Amino acid sequence: MLCSADRRVWCLSLLGALTMFLVQPPADLWRLAWLAPLPWLWLIQADTLGAAQPWRVLWVGGLCYWLSAIHWLRLPHPATSIGWVALSAYLAIFVPLFIWTSRRLVHRWRWPLVVAAPLAWMALEQLRGWLLGGFTLAALGHTQWRWTELIQCADCFSACGVSGIVMAVAAGICQMLPERGVRYRMGHALCGAALGTGVLAAALCYGMWRMAGEPLPHGVPLEVLLVQGSIDTELKHDPAAAEQVVRQYDRLTVAALEAYSAGLPTPARPDLIVWPETMWRYGLLEIDAAHVLPESVVEQMLGPAVGSDLAAAADARQLRCQRALEQERLDGVGAFARRYATTWLVGLDKQIFTPLVPAGVQNFNCALFLDATGKVVDCYEKMHPVVFGEYLPLAERFPWLYRLTPLPAGLTAGTEPVAVRIADRCVATNICYETTLPEAVRSLVLTLEKQDRRPDLLVNLTNDGWFWGSSELDMHLTSAIFRAVEVRTPLVIAANTGLSASIDGSGRLLKRGPRRETATILARVYPDGRRSPWLVWGSWPTGMCVAIVAVVMLEGWLFASALRIVDRPADQHLS
Repeated sequence: MLCSADRRVWCLSLLGALTMFLVQPPADLWRLAWLAPLPWLWLIQADTLGAAQPWRVLWVGGLCYWLSAIHWLRLPHPATSIGWVALSAYLAIFVPLFIWTSRRLVHRWRWPLVVAAPLAWMALEQLRGWLLGGFTLAALGHTQWRWTELIQCADCFSACGVSGIVMAVAAGICQMLPERGVRYRMGHALCGAALGTGVLAAALCYGMWRMAGEPLPHGVPLEVLLVQGSIDTELKHDPAAAEQVVRQYDRLTVAALEAYSAGLPTPARPDLIVWPETMWRYGLLEIDAAHVLPESVVEQMLGPAVGSDLAAAADARQLRCQRALEQERLDGVGAFARRYATTWLVGLDKQIFTPLVPAGVQNFNCALFLDATGKVVDCYEKMHPVVFGEYLPLAERFPWLYRLTPLPAGLTAGTEPVAVRIADRCVATNICYETTLPEAVRSLVLTLEKQDRRPDLLVNLTNDGWFWGSSELDMHLTSAIFRAVEVRTPLVIAANTGLSASIDGSGRLLKRGPRRETATILARVYPDGRRSPWLVWGSWPTGMCVAIVAVVMLEGWLFASALRIVDRPADQHLS
């Protein structure tokens, strides 16, 4: 039988998991977010938890929350269910850490709840954005993406800052509510409520000020055609279906171009056409001159060697074959670019065959820019592959590790951002989950700015066909909204199966494609140009919160160690 204290901790832990889940997609009861943390805040405010093993109970609550929130991680492949459980178990640790850290600040350091809880929450959201490659989806602040004035402060403190505001208001409400086992102090409650209200009011005033300084649209907009097919991942990975994938995207593109030119005396084109991640199914090849192709491949491409070619020109035949194979892939994609007669940004794979790596080949996830003549303008290689999803640590040195997983091979990370000038505007790109990493987008913009190529537009290429139209699509889109605000740069998304979108520099969702259906979106993009404090100081403010939490943890560990020494019997002290 559970005692009353145990039952209370169990009930509040699981109730908090439920309310926090309900404010995220798919339920998306976003207005409830201001009350959702209350069960966990009551546990912080209580004079004592009293339960036998409260931290394990809180971890179970966190596990229930994360299993529900990221349920979509089980969809791509049966093996990803293992990752779903493992990632949820890891993320669940942050719930007892949040409550323990906040309790130390409230009960030992005598900080008000309305300060302690937001600080601890922002610190731990920042930590999970740093550790193990970073996981920022389902942030508390993400629930408020519709409240445009509120999320403007993300250009100072990123999405973590918006989460802190929501938690501060919830803490202020918590202090106003009488709770069994907690001594009610009217002055303390009013002070907390006033502080929470003041934080919200300050954020809204800042947001209105920033939006009042928003530049008015001027000049000619950059017209971007976003092509959204609906290709489930199983189909995409079927080698026989490559032609079907390309055919669907080509049909959508041609139909959209015809509609664009309808009624005009002469054919016209948008400035840029965008296909999503890896939707051109015939990847590029680069072959190192030191790589030796099998003779059967050389003969298939060039025919059998004859006469003096048999010995003297073997190396020359190898080189000719390598260049022919590379050009064959470029010719195919170039022909489509010439048909579209405008700049085309398309997602595809690239393989580099080289004896310089143990596996003999490097795989890249790329975004290729081609001009209206079919010539390659530039190629971006994804710089932040997803750990365990797109590569395994140490697998470049030990390729046999991939035989233990469903992954056929891993991605190699690119090394530098790419920006291309289109219609006198600078356009940069990233791929898939890179929009969920605030520091990655900040680094991209800063690097290009130092090269005097600050982007006027960010283009994200995504394939969310893995997730079958689930709530992952909503979480992914919300992350992009916050990235646009943080760096004050419009952002468009071309996403296979959705959700394609156009977002301005204030985080307004101007256009959105459907879920798991085909569509085309014509986005007319005006540059923003406002400066962002986030670009200047990055994660320093939330990093200070992390530092304070680290001190609290260290102090708690030293305090617990000192108690263990004092509690030892005398003979143990002497031994």
